[in-house]
Amino acid sequence: MKKQNLIVYSGRGSSHSWTWLADMFEARGVHNVRFLGSEDFIKAVESEPTIVVISGGDGFAIADALSGLGFHNLRNYVQKGGTYIGICAGAYLPLPSSIPPFSEFNLSSTKVENIDCTLSPLEGIPPRIAVKYGHCAIVHPIRGEVEFEYRHFRYVAPVYGGPVFREPVDDDVLMRYRAFTPNTEFQILKHMASGLVLDRPAAVRATFGTGTLFLFGPHLEHPRYSKANRLFFEIIGLHGHRWKPPPFKQKTTESLAKALADLKVAILGLENRSFVVGKKLWDGGRYMDLTNAIAKRVCALDDAAQAETASALLKVRDALVGTSVGTETDVDEATDLLVQTARACVDRYFLAMADGR
Repeated sequence: MKKQNLIVYSGRGSSHSWTWLADMFEARGVHNVRFLGSEDFIKAVESEPTIVVISGGDGFAIADALSGLGFHNLRNYVQKGGTYIGICAGAYLPLPSSIPPFSEFNLSSTKVENIDCTLSPLEGIPPRIAVKYGHCAIVHPIRGEVEFEYRHFRYVAPVYGGPVFREPVDDDVLMRYRAFTPNTEFQILKHMASGLVLDRPAAVRATFGTGTLFLFGPHLEHPRYSKANRLFFEIIGLHGHRWKPPPFKQKTTESLAKALADLKVAILGLENRSFVVGKKLWDGGRYMDLTNAIAKRVCALDDAAQAETASALLKVRDALVGTSVGTETDVDEATDLLVQTARACVDRYFLAMADGR
């Protein structure tokens, strides 16, 4: 069996959901995975990995980061037989668009249903509900759990801004949204959400050249949904292995342990506050997922790397604590720093696990 080589985008514009992929891959013994920033990701695509994954985040920032060489390399990669997996924001990228820089990556012909050209301008509408897209808006009718169908079986997974697809002409429907659950959060009137979401395609499979694109609206990789995790592996043909415990014996330094604890306290203190980062709303849950991704994998960091990580986390903590109510747009740099720090830690961990160290 050919060794699987996966690369996951965790660069500019990425949110916290790539950490869910890390948890899912690790739990199933898939360690030959790289978590890469924008520039490294663009270069790595040229090495023709087995699978490329772009998950959730600010689709506009991701598209801007990949504009030019990034989309060029991805297009060539898929055309020559590569597998592209787009989840949430990553699923929007290859859809047909005339708006730059999305127009550079039109690999699928399937359009989205959750678009509205009567909402512009969007004064007073938070980006969690609708985001400006040209002269129209991408609308997010629901958040949280949704029930979907795959081959006559029902599954549950969360949606956080992912697309609701129109009926494709050339692409294949993989999954359909079928029902809401008691944990579904409605962002528009329920009857309107029902008409917009239910029985619509939730995932499609497209071909471009000799390659394949799997585009998912729901987050099947979310760690609280093990049945959806297994389905993710089944659909894309990914083979897991028996989980093995990390072989590292490195102890967490006192300074890093304190920095992690202090940052968690600061995040808990955010309570119900939200922060606009780019075109995306961030809250304490997103920051906590990134912090936990670091805490679970510091055993792969030597003393120097732990010191660097502790320093970065203290800067993030100070930025969050020092942000006054009403200035929720002032945490862009701190958020980017936390994403970069988590990426470096997780990537180093997976490299070491793949090497058996």
